[in-house]
Formats: sequence, structure tokens, C-alpha cells
Amino acid sequence: MKKVLLLAGVFLISFNAMAMKASWFSYDHARVESALINATVLDNYVSTAHLSADQIPSGNPILSNFKAEDNLPALGPDAPLGIPGFCWGFVFGVVGILIVYLVSEDKQETQNALFGCIVVYLLAGGCYLISVASTSTTQ
Repeated sequence: MKKVLLLAGVFLISFNAMAMKASWFSYDHARVESALINATVLDNYVSTAHLSADQIPSGNPILSNFKAEDNLPALGPDAPLGIPGFCWGFVFGVVGILIVYLVSEDKQETQNALFGCIVVYLLAGGCYLISVASTSTTQ
């Protein structure tokens, strides 16, 4: 049991070391709030006027404010098929890294795919080691 707890502790510490990349999860809170407020105003206008979004006149300031915030770079400009590189590496492994490298030709996206691949292999290896440790302690 001590081996399993020690292995789990080491496993969790390694995840903590990977979580130091806080810049991956940073965003501009004010821009998001502004976009949500504009979306709420547009939704209220459409529901009270009984219109669809495409029936709003183009000169309406509500629509122009909403369209100005519409192009927030949530996934990055070079994400293949709109899917972040980390997910490509996490789901498809080495093949995902190759896809991101060939499609996006962006060094940062390829690096994110590599990190996703490393994480999935560490998870698989950790699960394997835990299963081996648990079966050896029960025998």
C-alpha cells in the first residue's frame, strides 16, 4: 500500500509541475465580460422585437457592437480544424503531432501537441505502474 501511495504522490507532483504553464489558461476577463454583455443585449433585443439575428438592420448599434467582439481568438488563428494542438496530441499521440505540424506550420501549436502527447503517455504509464504495483502487493 505504501508503494501505491508513493507512486500516486509522485504522479500528482509531476502533474503539478506540468500545471505551471498558467499562460495557456489566461484570458482577458474584461473582453470576455464585454462580449457577454453585448451578446445579452443582442439577445434581449431579438427576443423583444421578435426578429431573427439576420433580420436586424445593419445600421443598428447593438449589432455593430456585437460583431466587433465576435472575432475573439479563442483557439488561435492556426489551430487545425479549430481544435487546439494539445487535444490533437492528447487524442492521436504522435500522429496528432504530425497532423498539427503539417497543417498549421505553427511552432507553438506543434509544441502544444507534443505536450498533449507527453501527458497521455505519462497517464498511460502511470496507470500501468499503478496496476502493476497493486497486483504485486495483493499476491
